[in-house]
Amino acid sequence: MTKLLRHYKMIVFLTALIAVPGPAHAKEQAMTPEELERQQQLINQQVLQTYAEAGAQPVDPGIINMEVPSDSRYTLGVNDVIEVTVLRHPEVSGQYIINQEGKIQYEFAGDVHVAGQTKDEVTDTLQEKLTEFIISPEVTVKIIGYNSKVVYVIGEVGQPGKIFMRGDTITVREALLQAGLPLLTAKVEKSKLFTPSANGVPEQKKVNVKSLLYKGDLRENLVMKPGDTLFIPPTAMTKVMRTIQPVAAPITTGAGVGRTVTTGGF
Repeated sequence: MTKLLRHYKMIVFLTALIAVPGPAHAKEQAMTPEELERQQQLINQQVLQTYAEAGAQPVDPGIINMEVPSDSRYTLGVNDVIEVTVLRHPEVSGQYIINQEGKIQYEFAGDVHVAGQTKDEVTDTLQEKLTEFIISPEVTVKIIGYNSKVVYVIGEVGQPGKIFMRGDTITVREALLQAGLPLLTAKVEKSKLFTPSANGVPEQKKVNVKSLLYKGDLRENLVMKPGDTLFIPPTAMTKVMRTIQPVAAPITTGAGVGRTVTTGGF
């Protein structure tokens, strides 16, 4: 009887803890550079606040106060969006989506292949084509939609899902900052990085996110490439609570007072 009572108390205790919010779904929409920069500043503030509340400080504050990477070396791909501005010539200025063939449909020049080029290289390409119609054209190219390169952060983070890259690579730290950082339910020291391979079996690498974020161990700041997935697993207690959660069912007593009971055998 005593053993049964102890078991019952443990179930009640765990049931009281099961109100753990599930991770929110990420918005799978690319952001403009300005929006990404504003979000990065907000994330930086949230990260510092999180460290302060946890009573822990990173070894190097610069780890948190990072800058949004430059897009000057970003190679364009399918579905990226660029804005072309030709000084004093609005008729050949506008926004263009790179199609599945890696081209944009540009006025006067027809289909222009731009995939695999940087924005500076596209500027030179368009400038050369426009010299047939315009004397000394002044062309500016700006990337306004990053849609071709993505990595994934899943598991116990604030906003799991796609991360749209502003470069050809992204580090684990940068991806985590954009994904909302690990939750309290995360077993961060057991994280894994999965990379697609030709044989269909993804390569796995262990990542100690705890050492990276809280101790500044840059050896754990692995480089992610398009298609990579970073998995932040739950703690054992989180797994237990989520297993118990469906078992606990709210019922109404005869007097109309709601209470929670645990079904199933002990």
